[in-house]
Amino acid sequence: MKKILLLLLLVFISMISFSWTDNDCKKYFKGKWKYKNIPKDSIYVMRTLEKQIEYNTKGKYYYEFKIKWLNNCKYQLTYLGTNSPHPAVIKIGESLSVEILNIGQTQMIYKTIFRDLQETDEMEKIE
Repeated sequence: MKKILLLLLLVFISMISFSWTDNDCKKYFKGKWKYKNIPKDSIYVMRTLEKQIEYNTKGKYYYEFKIKWLNNCKYQLTYLGTNSPHPAVIKIGESLSVEILNIGQTQMIYKTIFRDLQETDEMEKIE
């Protein structure tokens, strides 16, 4: 009896860990997002599976990135350019890495690695 309970527990733990690692990050990725700690009137992000465009000043200026998926929940953003008079910290052609740690219909937690900096943050889906 103890062996059966132990076996069932191991199967249950395996199923849970598999479901956590097999997250379909692309399912909820597309759409209009905002950084959780920044008002949506100042910056919002539009995403497809191939491009990310960050808009600021109520959509007047944008910063455009190309998305290259490295696996189901990790991608590389390559900076393509801006129409803003304020240059970005990132240079045209330079890339940063993003790993989605958790994503759902209305929120995303992610980790970004850019140069020597690493940051974990959260976004909310607004459309």
